[in-house]
Amino acid sequence: MQSIIHRLGFIAVLMTTVAAFDLHAIEAAESTTEQNQAEQNNKQVSQQVSSESEAVIKDISQESELIDNQGLSEADSQAVNALLNQLHESAAAADWITYFSLYHPQAVFIGTDQSERWNMVEFEGYAKPTKGWHYDVKSRHLLQIDDTIVFDEQLYSPSYGVSRGTGALVHTVDGWKIAQYHLSFPIPNDKAKRITSLIMQ
Repeated sequence: MQSIIHRLGFIAVLMTTVAAFDLHAIEAAESTTEQNQAEQNNKQVSQQVSSESEAVIKDISQESELIDNQGLSEADSQAVNALLNQLHESAAAADWITYFSLYHPQAVFIGTDQSERWNMVEFEGYAKPTKGWHYDVKSRHLLQIDDTIVFDEQLYSPSYGVSRGTGALVHTVDGWKIAQYHLSFPIPNDKAKRITSLIMQ
């Protein structure tokens, strides 16, 4: 009788152990499935963001995507767009030799702070110690009047959101050069008083 009881007890323990293993195996499988789904979702999001970023670069490099392009020849339009695109690319790469070669020697850069109105020597002194800055171009307007091209472009950065770059280019013996670039943050009208009141403090 005792032998039977011992055997039944052993079988009960064995069944409990098997059940526990099965439970852990199910939990591990579910955890692995959830982890794989999460990784797949993250991969899809990453691919989507990457493709959207690539689309912005491709779109802005095509003249048909420009909102406005008045008075420029085909050759000047391509040259100016290539120059402005290269400006942003070299800033993102902190390639300051290329970046500053795109400006006229007497050019002025106006930053977002009221104190930031720099000639090229002052601007180089600010820029060169940094690792650069990255802005995606969302749209661009070009307008040529005689030997001057004025432009405005809508930009986006993860740090500041939407910003605007405006400026002018002049034609030189070396081609088009930036005479002025002004970076600013456009303020929605319904938020203007709140923002300006903070600035006035």
